[in-house]
Amino acid sequence: MVKPDDVIKAITGTWLYLNVTSYFDNGTISHHEDASLGKFPVGIVTYNPNGWMSANFMSSRPEDRPPNIDIETQDVGTDAEWALIGKHTLAYAGPWFVSETTKEVEVGQITHGPIKVAWVPTWVGIQFQKNYTLYDDAKTLRFRSKNQVGINGDMFFRRLETGKDD
Repeated sequence: MVKPDDVIKAITGTWLYLNVTSYFDNGTISHHEDASLGKFPVGIVTYNPNGWMSANFMSSRPEDRPPNIDIETQDVGTDAEWALIGKHTLAYAGPWFVSETTKEVEVGQITHGPIKVAWVPTWVGIQFQKNYTLYDDAKTLRFRSKNQVGINGDMFFRRLETGKDD
């Protein structure tokens, strides 16, 4: 049996969100668009070796991203503009760990939480469990999960290389 330390070493790093495929239990594609993040969100998930993680996602739709917000000026945007940004952003951080029953580095279950910081207060203290698979010599990560209404999702990420922009 592989030790969780080996799995943690394989997952530690920063992962760029690529896409998600949403589908029903019978395999039919759901064409589900996340109401807040839209069809093509952008995001990064980071895992550090000390057991902490952060996830940051936002909508890529121009109408969800007011273009003239500048936190360096006194007029930092209207409440409505900031509400729009908040509505179309997802961010949380907390501890992460892998299941003790993981038998392989490439396949297992990862838990985020209990969440310590979140953009919505109701997420503080909860946990997210996701089944993961690593591909391409641990350069591609897939999370499999099911949302509150029963739609399955396969989320794909690519490992970012240290100090390089992608």
